[in-house]
Amino acid sequence: MSTPLVVGGLVCAVIVLIVCTVKIKLHPFFALIATTVTFAVISGMDLNMMLEAFASGMGGTVADIGLVIALGTVTGALLEKSGGAEKMAKSILKVTGEKHAALGLAITGYFVSIPVFCDSAYVLLSPIAKRLSKDTKISMTTMAVATCMGLHATHMFVPPTPGPLAVAGILNADLGSAILFGALVSIPVTIVAYFAAKFVGKKYYYLPHVEEEDGGTGRPLPNTFMAFAPILVPIALMLLKTILSMTGLTGIAVDVMNVLGTPPVALLAGLIIAAIGYHQICPEDKTAWGFDGVLAEALRTAGQIVLIVGAGGAFSGVLKASPLQDIITNSFSGLSIGILAPFVIGAIFRTCVGSATIAMVTSATMIYPLLDVLGFGSPMGHIIAMLACAAGGMMVFHGNDDFFWVVTTTSDMDTSVAYKTIPIISVLQSLTALLCVFLLSLVFLH
Repeated sequence: MSTPLVVGGLVCAVIVLIVCTVKIKLHPFFALIATTVTFAVISGMDLNMMLEAFASGMGGTVADIGLVIALGTVTGALLEKSGGAEKMAKSILKVTGEKHAALGLAITGYFVSIPVFCDSAYVLLSPIAKRLSKDTKISMTTMAVATCMGLHATHMFVPPTPGPLAVAGILNADLGSAILFGALVSIPVTIVAYFAAKFVGKKYYYLPHVEEEDGGTGRPLPNTFMAFAPILVPIALMLLKTILSMTGLTGIAVDVMNVLGTPPVALLAGLIIAAIGYHQICPEDKTAWGFDGVLAEALRTAGQIVLIVGAGGAFSGVLKASPLQDIITNSFSGLSIGILAPFVIGAIFRTCVGSATIAMVTSATMIYPLLDVLGFGSPMGHIIAMLACAAGGMMVFHGNDDFFWVVTTTSDMDTSVAYKTIPIISVLQSLTALLCVFLLSLVFLH
């Protein structure tokens, strides 16, 4: 597999993906399969290798987040049918006001994504975003993008999220300082995304399909605790697990918390609470738990989402199995341009491979031997280098990333709209982050 063929295959694959989803309106699952085959054929990849990488990538992705999506989708359906999502939406509106509902979601995403993976968090927050969009008549594009990019910001910059935590470790950056400066950089990154979300929401306006829970029958809504608990309890369990893992404590209680704080178990706890809330509001529904009830309907929806996300993981798996990573590494190993070195490396890997964590970690690994040469030799220089890796890793967030398809499918968003909004706003976030890192370098490194 020669370098020109691999690069040409990647370019053609991206073109096929865009044409299939934006122009032809082909279902994303089949569009991703066509994209993967295009890359493999043009790059000269052995087809048996391609099939193995495809199966491994899809299987690994489904194993990692398939259960999370299923549990989160069922929880969201129960919240929607019981009126829990409506109750949460009304509670949020009391705090933010209708005019700033999307800002409330962006801020929520900013905090939630620190302990919780983006995929899990978005699946949990999606029913609230849809309900708020329906109630306020604010475009679901605005709600989805604001939520997604709020999650995206801290996911990239703030340990103990795995990506920035790994980069801080590779670069020997002080963890406390990494958390502090990562959180600070995430603020303007989130704000820029919020205003961009408002703009694209007006351009690509749509309202999601949300069933009216009480149907005009006067059915009461759940109380505030039962509405929020299915979301807050899983988040609290995952956050507590993260905190305990950082303390180094041991014992039975810690072992139990490590189990309860894993995303599937934590989400299952939320689902059980949501099921109890649904039964309290709809005690007459005896079919809810059977093959034709609320749970089954939600699982049918979740199945399609899992397939799409799995196909995205398969495409990423095939890219990783190719020499693409080595080609990029060799091309930029001698780069010496200050903060642009980690930024450019991270940006190329995120755009080509799709994994933000891989982009950040690869960038950090490549520049670590060059920290002194690049001017990052001081303790604060290590922090600046880490932030530059993360800033580059934000660009470009598109169809080879599982999270892209989680956002698109759970938000009822047309794929063409997703492609016209999410990648562009991720570039704005990335450039905003780069500017912040540059200003920090002027203050602390000169």
